[in-house]
Amino acid sequence: MGNLRPGANASGRRSFEREMTHRKPPQDCADMSELRQAIDAIDVELVKLLRDRADYIDRAVTLKQANGWPARIQSRVEEVIANACRVAEAEGLDPQLVECIWRDMVDWSISREAREIPET
Repeated sequence: MGNLRPGANASGRRSFEREMTHRKPPQDCADMSELRQAIDAIDVELVKLLRDRADYIDRAVTLKQANGWPARIQSRVEEVIANACRVAEAEGLDPQLVECIWRDMVDWSISREAREIPET
């Protein structure tokens, strides 16, 4: 099975938790340069989390194939979206924004899985 992350080397990866950096709170950023640095650092963290999520999607392909399951399991899609929206609300973030992002991310993941999993 192909890897979702071209050039990925799981054995050479450092733990994401060790790579996370501490940033100033937004209100402590004195200028746009500091603010942009913090946003860029957040973007790096987001990409690393997406990389980690992709590893789990790779594993899902293997497990779904072994169990004869399809790539898309709609009840699970809706569960994932609902979970993300609940977290967004709890964190004071617009759940509609999160739903849009999550649906795109989940659709991409399912498309990736569907290339590897034969239709039943």
